[in-house]
Parts: sequence; structure tokens; C-alpha cells
Amino acid sequence: MAIRTAEARRAYRLVRRNWEALSDFEEPEALVSFLTAREGDSHVKDGLLAGLVTLVQMGASARFFVALLWLGLWPGLDGVYRRCLRRTGHPPAEVVSSIAASFMSLVARVSLAGVQRVAGTLVRGTERDVLKAWHKELVEQRHRARLQLLADADGGVLSVLWPTPSASRTRSFSAEVEELRAWLLPLTGEDTDMVVSVLLREEDYVEVAASRGLSPETARKRVQRALGRLRKMKKKCPEKIPCPKSAGGGAF
Repeated sequence: MAIRTAEARRAYRLVRRNWEALSDFEEPEALVSFLTAREGDSHVKDGLLAGLVTLVQMGASARFFVALLWLGLWPGLDGVYRRCLRRTGHPPAEVVSSIAASFMSLVARVSLAGVQRVAGTLVRGTERDVLKAWHKELVEQRHRARLQLLADADGGVLSVLWPTPSASRTRSFSAEVEELRAWLLPLTGEDTDMVVSVLLREEDYVEVAASRGLSPETARKRVQRALGRLRKMKKKCPEKIPCPKSAGGGAF
């Protein structure tokens, strides 16, 4: 995104000769300083940004004018970066990459005809697209976690008839969950709550991990190890591992 190269300056001078709005900005650095300053006419700034967007969409020295757009909107995009970093929890490099990709995509497709504030449209639109992509990724992670859980269950890791809210009309679901938790505690130890959350409360590994400061993969492995221990115990001494009443009398 260099704007001080000889090539960049040639492109800027060529456009400046035919664009009257740039007459007050002899060098590209002066244009960036004006766009990022708190003072200055917002309508003039929007006109300059709209012109830069048009130049990018026309393909005229696109990399250079993208750099001018990026730098000119940097205060707003920096705010997007900070907010997305907090909300997504992704590494900084991934957040920057997502913002850059969303920004470039938006600049390429935005129609200026219906835009009143170019700066606001580009900044807010970039943040919206980054968070939308993050939410889609989160949903896919949860879906994959549920599919993995079903695959593990089909593989015979555990075949307890787990209680459901309608399993008993006289006892609440919460009471049955607590009974099953108390039954599991001596067998699965510190992983009991995760086992209950995943298999009974239908939470996915992403949610379980986030609430315990773990990675989804670590949470998945701990739950699967706990289920594996239960299965081994059942094979070794089945008479010592009766199911709780809330499990409907099922067995491993």
C-alpha cells in the first residue's frame, strides 16, 4: 500500500491534472492528512472518497487508489479492527485479513448512486460483512460439532438412554439433570459438567469451551475421553455401574 513510490506519484499527478477537487493537495500524503483529520468539510471528504472509489472500480492504478482509500478511512477502519478483535476473539492477523477482504469486496461492488455518506457506508459496511462472515463461521463450527457428536454416538461411544424434559411428568428436567450429574461425578470427575452440557443440554463444543476458557478441540477431546472411560468401566464391571432412574433404566 505504498503511496510514496515513483509509480504512485506518477499516477496521482496524472489524476490530479484532470480532477479539480485534488488541486489543493499537491501530494498524496496531503490528501490522506485531510481525509483523516477531525476538522474539514465532511461533504468535501465524501466527494473525494467517492472519486477514489470510482477510480478503483475503473481499475485505474487500483492498488494505489485502494491504498489512498484505506489510509483515508483508517480512523474508522481502526475502530472496526478493535471492535471485531474483541467480538470474534480471532488473532489480530486474521482480523486484519478479514477486514481487508471485506473492505475490498465492498469497494468493488458499492453503488455510489444511492450513497449519502461514503465514509460511513464503507466503514459500517466493512464491519457488518466481517461480523456476518464470523457469525456464519461460528454457526458452521456448531453444526460440525453436532455432527461429530452424532457420529460419535452412532459409533457406540455411549448408548445411555439420556433423559429428556418429557421423560417424567412428575419430576422437572433440571432435577433429572442434577440426578444424572451426581451419578456421573464419581466416574467422570472434573469433566462431568462438560459431559452433561454436551450430551444433555445439547450445547456444542464451541459454547462449552468458551464458558471454560478452553479451545473447542480441547473440550471435545476431554468429553470423548470421559465417555471412553465410562464405556471401559461398563465392560470391566457392569454390575457396579447401574443407571440412574432418570435415565429410564437404560444401560451402556
